[in-house]
Amino acid sequence: MSYSAEKSLEHSLATISLESSNDNKLNDGICEIESQQKTYVITEEYGNIKDENGQKVKVTKYTLVNRQNLFVEIINYGATVVSCWVPNAQGELEDVLLGFDSIDDYKFNNLYSIGSTLGRVTDYISYGVFKNEKGDMNELSKNRGCHHFNGGVKGFDKVMWDGYVSGNDLILTYSSKDGEEGYPGTFQTRITFCLTCKNELIIDYVGMTSKSTPVNITSNMFFNLAGHNTGESELINHSIMVNANEYVAIKIPERRPVGSLKYVQHTCLDLRVPRSLKKAFPLVPGFGYNHTFKLFKGGERKAFNLAASLLHKQSGRILDIYTDMPCVCVNTAQEFPEYGKMSYKEEVMKVTEIATPNAKFGINENDQQASSISDEYRSKSDLDSILLEDEQEDEYDMGIPLSKPVLNIQDTLPIVGKSNVVYSKHSGICIRPQLFPDALAHKSFNDITLKPSNLYSQRTIYKFGVIMST
Repeated sequence: MSYSAEKSLEHSLATISLESSNDNKLNDGICEIESQQKTYVITEEYGNIKDENGQKVKVTKYTLVNRQNLFVEIINYGATVVSCWVPNAQGELEDVLLGFDSIDDYKFNNLYSIGSTLGRVTDYISYGVFKNEKGDMNELSKNRGCHHFNGGVKGFDKVMWDGYVSGNDLILTYSSKDGEEGYPGTFQTRITFCLTCKNELIIDYVGMTSKSTPVNITSNMFFNLAGHNTGESELINHSIMVNANEYVAIKIPERRPVGSLKYVQHTCLDLRVPRSLKKAFPLVPGFGYNHTFKLFKGGERKAFNLAASLLHKQSGRILDIYTDMPCVCVNTAQEFPEYGKMSYKEEVMKVTEIATPNAKFGINENDQQASSISDEYRSKSDLDSILLEDEQEDEYDMGIPLSKPVLNIQDTLPIVGKSNVVYSKHSGICIRPQLFPDALAHKSFNDITLKPSNLYSQRTIYKFGVIMST
């Protein structure tokens, strides 16, 4: 460090010391100054892909590194986070993010959009249609049976983004053309990735449109805090907390929302206090989570607060997720193919057991008990309403004729990830902040339509830490 830089640093610290009597403010100030000295971004080539015209396009990898040597790697294909190296309680680094080794794997083998950005709209748009402002039906591409899912055939996870480094931030931009995947309007979006000296990965999403269009963007990262290669045997040693009083009721087999919210109290979806996945999985239909929760926001609908926490006690790693989004989707890789020895085997479950979790936690986490139906739905009238809700289809309200839903059947080939590790069911967990799923089909959910006069904005923070075992 030069003499002038040293003097500048000393002057800044002195100013902070005089102006702040609060130790936290002082530490924040020191951290901010030191991050300018220690946080940086490395740019390198990641390979090539061919565009629609058969021309080679260079893919770039950006590595964000902070002063604790925590680093995150991101590529501009699909705005994909490919790795996240985090220290454990002993300071040993491990990659805690599921992913692949090459651009070819991400382009041809990433059927589940692992690590990628989803958009324009995450999750379902039922039957691939929605009404525009004029009342006309707008038809989208259909890539999950007769439904539109995670942005369509070629969503944001399958396109090249433009990238550049600004200071210590990585900025990725993409212009989605009018009519792309059936969406109206040209949608300009920008994602800013920032790694702080507090071990926070901050992701800011901003977007504008030329015509009214639905928007619901998020990042589809699957974590395993024991290491990406440890699989189900270590995922079940995690504990999870979700700051939510309600969950989105769904219908099977597609797991599409029915348009209503249910309370988590007395169900296996009550994750308001930390729950061990090892003890929770046997109580959840399907042995694992693939559910969307409505976050508790207090009086402010777009309040920025803690959404969820994930802890792996053996390594000491902890992940806190903060967001201004109203919902979070928790998915323990339920759709990944099952390979090898599984701790939990799939069973045939009734529709009502899927929509209404059929187990509850006891007063003590170690005292868990199963029941035929949760305490919320003990009465016959409540049970009848659940059965009706699961069986009825509400698309008549949109003027859409009902048809038997058909899911795309994909070959259940193994997911071969980094270092030839096979990712199977329960290999990782995705905690995905987002707007309400399938909101265009349900007036009870907040509208996700962005108008040309408005700005789409969203922030999510992934904060990594360690706890010292006692």
